[in-house]
Amino acid sequence: MNERNLNCFIKVYQLGSLHRAAQDLYLSVQAVSRIIGKLEEELGETLFIRSTSGLFPTPAADKLKEHAEIILDQYGKIKQDLRHDEDEEVSTLRIASTYAVLKYLSVDFIKSFYKEYPNIRLNFVEYPEYPIYEMLKKGQLNVAFLPLPIDVKLFDMVYCFSHHYCAVMNKKHPLASKKVLEYKDLNGVPLALKGHEYSIFSGNINRFIKGGLTPNILLETSDDSIIMDAAKKDWCVGITADYLAKEYADDQVAIIPFSDETYARTIFLAWKKGQKLSQKEKQFINYVLKWLGQNNEIN
Repeated sequence: MNERNLNCFIKVYQLGSLHRAAQDLYLSVQAVSRIIGKLEEELGETLFIRSTSGLFPTPAADKLKEHAEIILDQYGKIKQDLRHDEDEEVSTLRIASTYAVLKYLSVDFIKSFYKEYPNIRLNFVEYPEYPIYEMLKKGQLNVAFLPLPIDVKLFDMVYCFSHHYCAVMNKKHPLASKKVLEYKDLNGVPLALKGHEYSIFSGNINRFIKGGLTPNILLETSDDSIIMDAAKKDWCVGITADYLAKEYADDQVAIIPFSDETYARTIFLAWKKGQKLSQKEKQFINYVLKWLGQNNEIN
């Protein structure tokens, strides 16, 4: 049973004649007869009663007609959708990012992008930086959001945004009353922060040691909501991005900035060095910059 056979059945049902149906369909009478016979064999039902005055549909034919019209309508819609996709050239951009960039941009960014570019779909994946570098080099990504440092010999890039890191803790914690924190204030305090797989980890350790802190890391995780939860429960002091802290905080949590204003992460949109950007890749890059500029996020 296929679209052609169902169309043939509908024509015979409507005209009550193999000869007239064959003429309308530009088929031989024998071909139309074979199609009806094949449908009857598939269904195990007689579809037409043959008489000298024509063909008369059986109750089984009446039921088949109802279903056939629905099926043929769906065939038509599928073909229309496929033709629409071909005409519109819908394509997907594969974009990787270091942690929480999409959280920073927000779902509104994607909704707004789709409104302006309905023929482009965005496939976002979030990884630590090292796998992203490899995927970019192998051409497995269109573009990626990455923090400094980025090897300019391997990648081209444009600046997107910067944010600061802060400490989060339960408001009952002894340090919660401070306006700002020095790194050495955290000596002996259990910490929760991003783990070894992220480039920020080694930078954190170096920064802490230079600031007189020997870190007591109790929890390494890729999930900032877990860092916040550990802080809420007064189990650890969390180290996280300021915009994530504000996103996840509640009235149990104190957010304390560091006195070191250079303790920040700078995000760039990067692609393989020398890569000839497609029109849609250029559209995405330009839109990111426009979105950030309109939302007062570019410093």
